[in-house]
Amino acid sequence: MNQGSAIPTITVTGSGSVTGMPDRLHLGIGVEVRRPTAPHAYLRAADAASRVFDALDALELPGLTRATRQIGLRAEILWGESQEQRVSGYVASQDLAVTVSELASASAVLDAVVNAGADDARINSVSFGFSDPEARSALAQTAAWHDAAERAHRWANLAGCTLGAVESVTEEAGTATRPVLRAMRAEESSMPVEPGEASVVCSVTVSWRIEPPG
Repeated sequence: MNQGSAIPTITVTGSGSVTGMPDRLHLGIGVEVRRPTAPHAYLRAADAASRVFDALDALELPGLTRATRQIGLRAEILWGESQEQRVSGYVASQDLAVTVSELASASAVLDAVVNAGADDARINSVSFGFSDPEARSALAQTAAWHDAAERAHRWANLAGCTLGAVESVTEEAGTATRPVLRAMRAEESSMPVEPGEASVVCSVTVSWRIEPPG
């Protein structure tokens, strides 16, 4: 409770969450090639990326989307004992964002990337999400608001005051994933992927004016 200002207020933080089984897999994949010259590295990276593209297309998954996020080309610099610089080679790369809507196909997608890209393939990130994040966020926001309001009413009652108008609202939101682990069977040759559970969480800090007892 803040009574130092001209208008006394009470500020509380409420939280809410919506938990469910994710139905989207988001992959950060790519290719990276090191070669003695820049053109050679660039062309080899392009070839590796094309192989990965073709492998993903060959899966014929209707819910799979991809997008190029970054293309890079840089020199690798070595420093000598006398602080002189020497170019030891060049690194070319391409990063892709891939979304898989059929989670049962997740292992097949990873296998396709690794087999097509071979030593040039990179798997940079794996995360899970929902196909309807806005709807789940709205439910988490509603739960957080009700939690904040209940807390505010409780403190106001303890202080012998009543709540007035809302002065400010600050929100923090995000998604938390709780993986489910299982042992790989001996006959499995693919990387197992288990989505576990994910929660869309929201935290809201609200300030209300308070009215002293009449």
